[in-house]
Amino acid sequence: VELATTPSADWLAVTAGRKGGLPDAARHVLTAVDQVRFAHVYADGALVATGRGTVTGQGRWLGLCLIEVLPAARRQGLAAQLIRALAEWAADAGATDAFLQVEQSNAAAVALYRKLGFTTHHTYLTRVAPH
Repeated sequence: VELATTPSADWLAVTAGRKGGLPDAARHVLTAVDQVRFAHVYADGALVATGRGTVTGQGRWLGLCLIEVLPAARRQGLAAQLIRALAEWAADAGATDAFLQVEQSNAAAVALYRKLGFTTHHTYLTRVAPH
């Protein structure tokens, strides 16, 4: 797992592919945090897993989001490795607690996060304006 202070072009492409595009404003939001790391996992020269971690809340919280393992690389423990690397970075920065965002419909991810000790604190609904 490689951690970087900025996302690579490949990292942005994976995220944009899943989210249906990535406007400039989103790129700003992703990078405008003082303590942020972008996780990259490569296999045979290709990016196969990504994630983003931030340390916020006066240094207390590791925030995990945009954890993604490409379909061909799933079920190999890459997401757990990625989360572990971000957690170690955050602990070194002083974080003592963690939270994450996950889509409830992603049963495999929800199961992994439960196995790692996460529980549901709250849910929210994303609404999209009509065209």
